[in-house]
Amino acid sequence: MNVQVKKVYRNYYLNIISALFKKLGLPQLIDHLVPVDPQCQTRVSDAVQAIIYNMFDGRQALVHVERWAQEIDLEKLIRPGLHPSWLNDDALARHLDRLYEADIHKVISTCLIHIYRKEGLSLRAFHADTTDKTVYGAYESASLEALQITHGYNRHHRWQKQIGFGLVGNEDGIPFYGDVHDGNLPDKTWNPEVLSRVHEQLKQAKIEDEWIYVADSAAMTKDTLAQTKAVNAFLITRGPSSLRIVKRAFAEADSAHIPWSDPFTLAERNGATYRVWETSSTYEGHPVRLIVVESSALDQRKGKTLEKERTKEAELLREEQAHWERHPFSCREDAEQALASLKTSLRPRFHQVKAAVEEIVRPKKRRGRPKKGAEPEMETRYLLRLDVEFDPNAWEQARRKASRFVLVTTVPEEWKGQQMDAQEILKLYKGQISVEMNFAFLKDPFFTDEIYVKKPERVAVLGYLFLLALAIYRVFQRRVRQFITPEHPLKGAGGRKLTRPTGQAIFQLFQYVNVVLLELPDGRIQRSLDRSLTPEQRRILQGLGLDESIYV
Repeated sequence: MNVQVKKVYRNYYLNIISALFKKLGLPQLIDHLVPVDPQCQTRVSDAVQAIIYNMFDGRQALVHVERWAQEIDLEKLIRPGLHPSWLNDDALARHLDRLYEADIHKVISTCLIHIYRKEGLSLRAFHADTTDKTVYGAYESASLEALQITHGYNRHHRWQKQIGFGLVGNEDGIPFYGDVHDGNLPDKTWNPEVLSRVHEQLKQAKIEDEWIYVADSAAMTKDTLAQTKAVNAFLITRGPSSLRIVKRAFAEADSAHIPWSDPFTLAERNGATYRVWETSSTYEGHPVRLIVVESSALDQRKGKTLEKERTKEAELLREEQAHWERHPFSCREDAEQALASLKTSLRPRFHQVKAAVEEIVRPKKRRGRPKKGAEPEMETRYLLRLDVEFDPNAWEQARRKASRFVLVTTVPEEWKGQQMDAQEILKLYKGQISVEMNFAFLKDPFFTDEIYVKKPERVAVLGYLFLLALAIYRVFQRRVRQFITPEHPLKGAGGRKLTRPTGQAIFQLFQYVNVVLLELPDGRIQRSLDRSLTPEQRRILQGLGLDESIYV
């Protein structure tokens, strides 16, 4: 029997992403939102899938996608009859333009709402934040309404040409709302604007229920508080230390009579220990709850700052001590006045300083050689002696204060039949890490490398496709984590036990899955895996409701 190997495809985990994309019904939805052009060989959904799968395979410029498409099982991943040459850079660019003209923000928003419905995801609390992405080149547009790619300061205070990403997602990090905005839009402006847009998306999903908006300290403004109330939402944010009500809460928390909670942890193991105390106040006419949180895990940056301050203070005290030892006083009265002034000016944070006037009697210095046998003339001088000692109690108190922060919230103490005490508010706020992990994806050069397009409209569309790829990645990760438990962990690369595997860790398990395209004697084409799947690979596919058919 003469069977010929026609092609070998290195598809590995792309088939899983493709199967998930289709199970969610996204190709049909995209083609509904941006109708198929009968004069075009490809559909918009073809271009979107090609670009997104290329992101998951190590993103390349549009000009290289056609060559990349020749190396993957395109008919299996996207649809039968699709030819790689149809995905040239001109065709992809035209589809980017069509997506922009169809209102790319609306297209992706509709896709995200659709994903939430299909997955039955919680709409109880949303975490919001923004980030920036550096871009290069000169971008020209005929429209003043297009994305403004401008210079601005990034999160590291570097001046660069950039665009902004805004994300609002649930506790699993799955985006419900996303936008690509001007590179210098401040968070204080973005927060109130995005609240109304999220509200519109909830109405589009026919949800009029109350919800919680969790954001960083930039959300602590009069406009954001007013907007949360207007859209039937509640706010949880971190109170800036410069606010008067926050300073007052810090001061009250230092009182001896304050009833701090018992220590508790939020993580399953090796987590920080917290204590909380709650008070109330008003801000810009809005009643708010203030929750002072004390964490055993001192913020790394604050810890370094404290160490620098302690070292600098010790050096200054040594210099002060050396100065007064070199400059004695001739009379006690002058020394006592200097001592009083010194005690007033010295206010060390981390050291105890005992200063006193010390009387010393010493030979009086004279010019020339003393006469033989003459008794030296004595003089009395007065030194300021400083006894400096490190204060461990003051150091620990400073560290404790540095590990405190204040959460400000408008969430009532009871909401939807659940007690929303200080511990629950802290738990919701700590979920903010989910949106921060999303930014790691958006800035990972493997997934979202430099943007090589000429028009800002196309930059905007690519940015929104990054957000859609992120949503697919997060849904994939969430589905796997539902059947991987501490009792039944996943055996990852190198034999590591994974109880909450990341999407990338799962991708590694499928790194060497290849598909062989065979031509049978009768001319029929048949697909076959080049090796049997491992038990772990089969477990993942079964957990996702898939099998080998996604490859063959």
